[in-house]
Amino acid sequence: MALIDVLKYDGPNNVLVWKWRPSDTGAFSSRREGLSGTQRDYDSRQEELRFGTQLVVNHSQHAVFVKDGVIAGIFEAGKYTLSAKNLPVISKIVGLAFGGDSPFKAEVFYINRAVAMNTVFVLNPFNMVEPNFRVPIPVTSRGSFAVKIADTKLFLSKLLGTVPDFEADTLTNYFNGIITESVKNSITQLAREKNLSPLELEAVVFEVSTIAKGYIANTFSQFGLQIELFNIEAIPIIDDDPRVKKIADDYHRLMSQDIEERMRLKRRAENIDVYKIERSFDTSEKAAENIGGGDGGAGGILGTMVGMGMVNPLANTMANIMGSATQTQTQAQAQIHNTQQPKDINKDEVMKMLRELGELKTAGVLTEEEFAEKKKELLSKI
Repeated sequence: MALIDVLKYDGPNNVLVWKWRPSDTGAFSSRREGLSGTQRDYDSRQEELRFGTQLVVNHSQHAVFVKDGVIAGIFEAGKYTLSAKNLPVISKIVGLAFGGDSPFKAEVFYINRAVAMNTVFVLNPFNMVEPNFRVPIPVTSRGSFAVKIADTKLFLSKLLGTVPDFEADTLTNYFNGIITESVKNSITQLAREKNLSPLELEAVVFEVSTIAKGYIANTFSQFGLQIELFNIEAIPIIDDDPRVKKIADDYHRLMSQDIEERMRLKRRAENIDVYKIERSFDTSEKAAENIGGGDGGAGGILGTMVGMGMVNPLANTMANIMGSATQTQTQAQAQIHNTQQPKDINKDEVMKMLRELGELKTAGVLTEEEFAEKKKELLSKI
């Protein structure tokens, strides 16, 4: 029977819990009395602990002794000599035979209290209904989280006993259900609140991560675990199906058209006054067609006006309008010419002149080319 002289654990950091196994040739153990090997140095003999064994607990570790299912002692970072004083539960069981150097058997767990980073998870695809096309689209998600053991005793009592060692990746298997449920609920909740399509979920990964972390942290705390980070990297759709791919293409095409329309409306809003005048010109042109009969003949309203002797008064009115517009423009040009610092014509005056010129074009006094030239000249002064 070999007695353990020094007990410690210096294994990888991704192992959350390591259980000392006296006869396991694959375990990380210690040097033994009478043997000069390293941590992996084993023989086939049964090994036991004893009072007087040196226990080494590294930074961010806890060493927990369990005897017959009862926690006999929890040791924080430091170097200890096992004795009846620091293991009173075991001393009562084994007695003080062998002059206080009694051998005994116990389970020893090294608990890694450091943060275990980059534990990865991937969700199985689930369907979400696309609100514009009313068809189900498969959605998945992937990410990672960082966790640490916050309550050693609670963690041991809840999770240990099923496996000898407990690595960080094992958490994904143990908590796959709660991770999947939390992420799915977070995605659907946010999509419903913001009326999002499955094709728009990539834009809200941070919000989904925050909501899901809250759900998961609450469950993990019941097992003595603390979530330090929870990060969703992506929420992509599965477009292997040609029908899904077509819906995605149609959606992006509609979104592109929507953006173009929004930009057009924005430009129109920025030039609303000019737009109103142009629309009034369009209306006036249609009225002019009706006035002239639409076919150049004399059977329209204009022919009626000729018969009633109304053309001359109308011509005089147009002449007055034209003269007034010309006079206003001449005065404005003179004012610009005589001023050291050039100034634009008042916007209201320009708009008034545009309306008058529009009426002249409608009546046929101005040609389309003349009107376009005057319009361009006046608008440049706004």
